[in-house]
Amino acid sequence: MDPANPEPAAVFAGTPVDIAAAYLSPVSPAQFISNPDANLLRKTGWNVWYSEARPDAVLTTLHAVHGQQAYLVHATADATWRLTGAVQMPAVRWQPDAFNLVGFSVSAQAPPTFAQFFGGSAAHRHNRLYRLVEGTWQRVTDPSAQSMRSGEAFWIYCEGSSRYRGPLTVEAGTERGLVLGSRVAELVVRNASGNPLSAVIENVIGSPGSLPLTLVVRAVGDPAAPVLDREVSASSRGWIQPLPPLEAGGSLRIPIKTRPAEMTSYVQTSVLRLTTDLGAETWVPVVGVREDLKSN
Repeated sequence: MDPANPEPAAVFAGTPVDIAAAYLSPVSPAQFISNPDANLLRKTGWNVWYSEARPDAVLTTLHAVHGQQAYLVHATADATWRLTGAVQMPAVRWQPDAFNLVGFSVSAQAPPTFAQFFGGSAAHRHNRLYRLVEGTWQRVTDPSAQSMRSGEAFWIYCEGSSRYRGPLTVEAGTERGLVLGSRVAELVVRNASGNPLSAVIENVIGSPGSLPLTLVVRAVGDPAAPVLDREVSASSRGWIQPLPPLEAGGSLRIPIKTRPAEMTSYVQTSVLRLTTDLGAETWVPVVGVREDLKSN
């Protein structure tokens, strides 16, 4: 999620967070397998924000917080952090043959193990990964026995090049998500794991002005109508729909359209969430345009 105001002071306002750091270069194990103290953060490659209340605030080099970027965050007390902003499509830019500080969207209630999540990627199917435990980076020696956590970032080595984003790969047509006009558009989902996968898709409604969306059943083969679209009945703007099971390596196209009669603005937005039975999640931003309201 991209914060509405990306300035760190605004992002962490009202929280006890006093340091936030992002790593932007390939690393070697010696650079992070230690306590994440101030000396570590001052090494090459770290961009760091220090709260104005700290005496070292003048050393700040991190001036914006962005989505799809892992951060090492220090707080002086326990706190719940709530962020407002725009959802982004998942994107991981793996540095090959290096450790990467990364995080992924997973279920808070039933997350996958590391082995389940990375089982479909040869570049990450190992135990060369570390998570922060009570202030110290500790190696995950048995990825099949430890679960990932929502909101957690960790170090994992990428063997060679990779574009892996998780067990379920979702393509929306643009890097900014799904863009809908008067016609049906499609999400393409692929099972990138090595096992059969089940998933559900949900239209998440965040406000009264959220974009009303409808799933479409597409029939093909009738001579009178080679491609026939039928909307799935939806009793409200928000809905959740199980998807057909996907075999390993299999893919599925999901036709989606807006309900223009219920749109009140030229441009409206919504969010789709796809959740797998492994506990991995993918969030997809959606923008809908109603052309006849453009002048308004």
